Amino acid sequence: MEKKVVYRITTIADYDREALYLGEMHAKGWKLEEVSYSNLVVAVKYTFEKCQPEQVSYQLDFHPMEKSERASYLQLFKDCGWEHIIDFNGFSYFRKLHSGIELDTEFEIYNDATGKLAMVKRILIMRMLPILLLFLALIPIFSKFLSGGSNFSWVMFLIVIMDCVLLIVFAIQIFYIFWRLFQKWKELSDS
Repeated sequence: MEKKVVYRITTIADYDREALYLGEMHAKGWKLEEVSYSNLVVAVKYTFEKCQPEQVSYQLDFHPMEKSERASYLQLFKDCGWEHIIDFNGFSYFRKLHSGIELDTEFEIYNDATGKLAMVKRILIMRMLPILLLFLALIPIFSKFLSGGSNFSWVMFLIVIMDCVLLIVFAIQIFYIFWRLFQKWKELSDS
């Protein structure tokens, strides 16, 4: 079988864009087989398998749970016609052929604002809150490190510069993810 590997930069807040991309790839004759971390820190590795081009709806669900609950969770989606593909980074990946969809509400696993809001809330609480707390805890440590010594050292200077750059990148990523998730929250709350 022919395989194709694609690396994409994506965040936890881009799950809807990711689902659209996977559907577009399937329509071009490449069905998703695997999702994994790449050697590139910021990119995700997608492995596709050659298939017949078909119209398929892909959906991602963020629902970390105990292993004992997993079987009934997957069975619920299977009963609704969704094929489970893989789990990655707390998300479960599902797909469903458009030919198996009878109602417009069946294109998404959560077709109401309440279900979508619940998923955004799970992402905010289970992923973003711990990251935000870690980030806030690092700021005083970093500021103490900066004001610590009076002796100049090129090694320490380079470490401080690298830490500053990484802290700024980390802050931008956190801000972007929170902004995207809160935009979704607002959009879903208004509907």
